[in-house]
Amino acid sequence: MYTLYARNQAGSMAVEALLAACGADYKVVVLNRNPDGSFEDFFHAINPKAEVPTLVLPDDSVMTESAAMMIHICEQFPQAGLGPMPGEPGRAQFLRWQVFLAAAIYNSDLRLFYPQRFTTDASGAVGVKARAAETMAQEFAIYARELGERTFMLGRFSALDIYAAMLCSWAPDMGELFAMHANLKRMYDAVVANEAVKRVWDRNEM
Repeated sequence: MYTLYARNQAGSMAVEALLAACGADYKVVVLNRNPDGSFEDFFHAINPKAEVPTLVLPDDSVMTESAAMMIHICEQFPQAGLGPMPGEPGRAQFLRWQVFLAAAIYNSDLRLFYPQRFTTDASGAVGVKARAAETMAQEFAIYARELGERTFMLGRFSALDIYAAMLCSWAPDMGELFAMHANLKRMYDAVVANEAVKRVWDRNEM
């Protein structure tokens, strides 16, 4: 069994949705925060950085980094067809865009909503936030341009689309994002129409 340490509407959402879509045997542990914002002590023993998501694999080893989790889960459930396997067509682009989503858009989102984490000068948080908003808009535009007229990035439903849909849900203004990039809305609507994904979105109170 997989154990996913999660927070509702956080980065664990895409991992949870992928586990559900693959038909994996898993459970979700929703973490509570202490009054100072920190997580409970037991979680630090599992992941010293106390970051969500954290995934405990069936062999009891621990994975961090959501993009790595998405790739690994796809490889463990090849029958689900949610990511090209090594050597299969589309593998390079799958890896390219999975890492792009995590390293670019996800990171910009963190700087946008948690700017204080990225500066030692409290007055600098405003500038961090402003630049993050500009950068995120550019990164969404890059992804939308590559998506083009397709509904799904690889031409079929995959883990990439689940991850991208999660990131769209974090946009400061989803309506504005979708007005600028109608293809992202098309992708998002198709992802959340998937029965397994919808169950997870509902559990996360999206």
